[in-house]
Amino acid sequence: MIIPARRSIQGLGNPMQYNDDMMMPEMPAPIVVEDDESFAHMCADLAAQPAIAVDTESNSLHAYQERVCLIQISTRAQDYLVDTLALDSLDLLGGVFANPAIQKVFHAGDYDLTCLKRDYTCTFANYFDTSIAAAAVGEENLGLSTLLTKYFGFSVDKRYQRANWGKRPLDPEMLRYAQSDSHFLLPLRDRLLSRLQASGRLRLVLEDCAALAQQTPPMKNHSEDVWRVKGINGMKPRALSLLQQLNHLREEIARRQDVPLFKVMSDAALVELATTQPKHIQELDLLPSLSKSQVRRYGKQIMQTVGDWHKSPGNLSRPRVQYLDESIQRRRELLGDWRKQMAQKEKVASNVILPKDLLENIAAQPIKSKAELEQAMQASPTRFEVYGEELLEILRKENE
Repeated sequence: MIIPARRSIQGLGNPMQYNDDMMMPEMPAPIVVEDDESFAHMCADLAAQPAIAVDTESNSLHAYQERVCLIQISTRAQDYLVDTLALDSLDLLGGVFANPAIQKVFHAGDYDLTCLKRDYTCTFANYFDTSIAAAAVGEENLGLSTLLTKYFGFSVDKRYQRANWGKRPLDPEMLRYAQSDSHFLLPLRDRLLSRLQASGRLRLVLEDCAALAQQTPPMKNHSEDVWRVKGINGMKPRALSLLQQLNHLREEIARRQDVPLFKVMSDAALVELATTQPKHIQELDLLPSLSKSQVRRYGKQIMQTVGDWHKSPGNLSRPRVQYLDESIQRRRELLGDWRKQMAQKEKVASNVILPKDLLENIAAQPIKSKAELEQAMQASPTRFEVYGEELLEILRKENE
C-alpha cells in the first residue's frame, strides 16, 4: 500500500512512504523501447517526473569490447526497458540525465555511470544512490537483492546476473529480471530517506552522491596491456617478452571472435606457456591450464608465436614501481585508524565516516591550516563541518 508522505524533502521531489508491514504489488508489464517513436514518448514522460530510477545491463562477459545493451528506467507508474542496440541516438535521454530538476536514483551506480559516460558521454545532475544511503543508515549488506528482500519481500532471480545482454531477442524472464533492478529503487529510496533524516546523515549522503556522479570517469575502452595479466610476479624478463607475444595473440583472437579474453585462454595459460616455452605442439597437452579444445583450436597459432619468439627472444622488464612518500603513507594510516574508530562508535561502515577518495585527497598534501583542510574537503562540506577540527588535530600532530 502506498500512502502520501507527511512532508516533502527539499530537493528530493515528493517521496512516498511505504508501511513497513506492506509488500510491493506485482510488477506491471514493462514498456520495451526499441524504436525512435517509443523512445521519444518515454523521454517526454521522464522529463515530467521529479525522480526516476535507473539501472543498466552490459555484455562484459560476452564481448571483446563491452557496451551498454539495456537501460532500465522506472517512474512511479511505469517501467521502461530501453534497447540501446536498436537505437541510433540517446541524446534525448542524456538531456534527462543532465537535468537537475529530475533526480536519478541508482543502486551502487558507479559502474553504470562509468559505462554510460563511455558509451554516450552522459553527464548526471541530482544523482542519488541507494547503496550509499543504505550504508549511511547502518545496513550491513548493501546488495540490492538483500535490500529488496528485507524491505519488500521480493526475491531476485539471480540466474541472469551473468546473462548475455547483447543477444536478441531477450527472453521474457531476462526482461523481468532487468525490470526488477529499477522497479523498486524509488520506493527503496523512500524507505531510506526517513531513516537518513532521523540519523542526520541526509546532507552527507547527498554530497557523496553528487561527488560520485561528478568524479566517476568514463570507462576506458579495452586496450592491450600485458601488465594486466595475473600471475606475472617473479617472471624473468625473457619469459615476460614471450608473454607479451602470447598476450597479443590472445587479443587478436578475441577481437576476431568478439569474445572476452578469458574465453580464448586464461591468464594462467599464458603464464604457463611463457614459463615452459614449449618447442613441440605435443607439449601443450601436458599443460593443465589448457583444455583439449583450446589445444585443438589454438595450438598451431600458439606454436607459431612461440616458434617466432624462439628465433629472436627478447627481454621485457616491468616498469619501476613509484613508491608512496612516507609522510603520505603515515597520514593515510592515521586517517584510516581514526575513521575506523569513528565507524565503530557510530555503528556504520568506515566509508560513511570518510570515503576512501576523500581520505586519499586529504592524505596527499601536508595540510597545516583549517583553510587548507576545507579546500581538500570541498566535495563534502558536511564532513568538514562535523569532523574538521578532529581531522585537523590529527594532521597537525603528524606534521610536528
